[in-house]
Amino acid sequence: MNNNSITWLASYPRSGNTFLRTILWHCFGLRSASIYPNDLAGNNQLEEYIGHIEHSGPDGQIRFPKNTLPLLKTHELPMDDSRAIYVIRDGRAPMASLWKFYNGTIPLEDFIEGRQKFGTWSSHVQAWAPYERPNTLLLEYEDMRTNLQSVLEQISGFLTRDILQTNIPDRNEIASAEGRWVRKKSDWRAEFSDDLLTKFNELNHDMLNKLGYL
Repeated sequence: MNNNSITWLASYPRSGNTFLRTILWHCFGLRSASIYPNDLAGNNQLEEYIGHIEHSGPDGQIRFPKNTLPLLKTHELPMDDSRAIYVIRDGRAPMASLWKFYNGTIPLEDFIEGRQKFGTWSSHVQAWAPYERPNTLLLEYEDMRTNLQSVLEQISGFLTRDILQTNIPDRNEIASAEGRWVRKKSDWRAEFSDDLLTKFNELNHDMLNKLGYL
């Protein structure tokens, strides 16, 4: 697959990438893949919910259907200038969600300070710079939850694809299919002590302010 044909579905982990892929599948009929093999741990029900294409064959390649857009999830830093949709979310929420994703085996403070492969929240956003990167659509997770019609129109214009429907599965229905990649709604505030919140806000102050999260 030629990277020039890719549209990256990028985000810091736990920022709404799976939700975006669910929208693309149910509202546009567009399946997507991930750079991470066995990304959903082989959960077939969850894969179908979000339109996931798994690596396959002896070569472990991704085989997109013919005449479709190669949409590829990543949490890595940008590796080229291909078109991208970047999902942004108030960084405190991904921190709490990522900590839960790893079942608390890594201290929340380590996630906050970037002592894991994805770095700090603000450094990831800065690397992608979706607010100024060419050929990039910036979507806010919060808008995806509260103003879906507007988000659908933005995606439709960016990908030049018609909106097929405006309904998506209920979040709790998806969460019941697995419960790790898609969780029931929670509040990050319950996981942050005052000290950890202060630390996160200090480390990420400029980006939080830039994106309107302070």
